[in-house]
Amino acid sequence: MDEKRQEIIEKVRDLYKNYGIKSVTMDDVAHKLAISKKTLYQYFRDKDELVKSVVECDFEKKKLDMKVDSPKLNAIEEVVQYYKMQIEMIKDHKPSFIYDLKKYYPDIFANVQKRMRERIMNNTRNNIVKGIKEGFYRNNIDEEIIAKLNLMRIEGIMNGEFFTQEEMVSEKLMTEIYKYHMYAIVNKTGRALFEKHLSDITNNEI
Repeated sequence: MDEKRQEIIEKVRDLYKNYGIKSVTMDDVAHKLAISKKTLYQYFRDKDELVKSVVECDFEKKKLDMKVDSPKLNAIEEVVQYYKMQIEMIKDHKPSFIYDLKKYYPDIFANVQKRMRERIMNNTRNNIVKGIKEGFYRNNIDEEIIAKLNLMRIEGIMNGEFFTQEEMVSEKLMTEIYKYHMYAIVNKTGRALFEKHLSDITNNEI
């Protein structure tokens, strides 16, 4: 990808995250980035294309941030790594960005949501299969059902009205989500290992 185009995308991503998508016009982008509108339109046909490019960039960044070197980790360690990454990612959560995307660009939102769901489902399903084989999870788990339940819980929390914005981006809530999921699937050996890792994280204030 053209370096200038990528630079524009990354800077606009910050603008959209901070101010929302709807309120940031193409004029605003050109002004904030100190480029002419002519230059901007050389890289992006219109705002729709710019938004789509920014959202794609954001998705790929999150996918890369959530990548775990799984062959070197057991299933419990994988979950702990995901937990640490999620704690960092919630700091970047901007509700206005999601709200504007869902309201004004529903097709783009639906596409990203579909891919995000697939990634969460695959990660959860694969982790459960791995944990059963390693002897950390109960061997009578239906990984497909648990993966769907986990996805429903995540989406319910993010889209519901039961938690305030402050609670949704809190480490405390994220910890409880992971504990709720893990205690439902681990056996005695897995629980002991998970609690050890969780204790280490808490003590180190990660």
